[in-house]
Amino acid sequence: MEIRDWLLTISMLAHFGQTLYAYIERRGDKTNERIGELAGKVDQLDKDVTELKSSARAAPTHSDIGKVYESINGLAETVHQLVGENRGQSDTLRLILNQIAQKGMK
Repeated sequence: MEIRDWLLTISMLAHFGQTLYAYIERRGDKTNERIGELAGKVDQLDKDVTELKSSARAAPTHSDIGKVYESINGLAETVHQLVGENRGQSDTLRLILNQIAQKGMK
């Protein structure tokens, strides 16, 4: 083989090595880019979970809801009592008006 053939072979191997290196480097860059995107998404998810945890701490407990339920039940009893008293007053008023209408006001 002549020197020219050896130089051509060395040049070809060098070019192949450079191409292979560039391919691996680009592939690594894309991998790093994807990892960076995933890291950003993980950070956002971490923030969301933290916000949800703080919201859950401020949410009403079963005890709080039980107190509201008891309060509503007490209010319902009072309303039912007032409705009953109002019906009684209405019935009494009807009886009085009926008596006045039958006998007149004397």
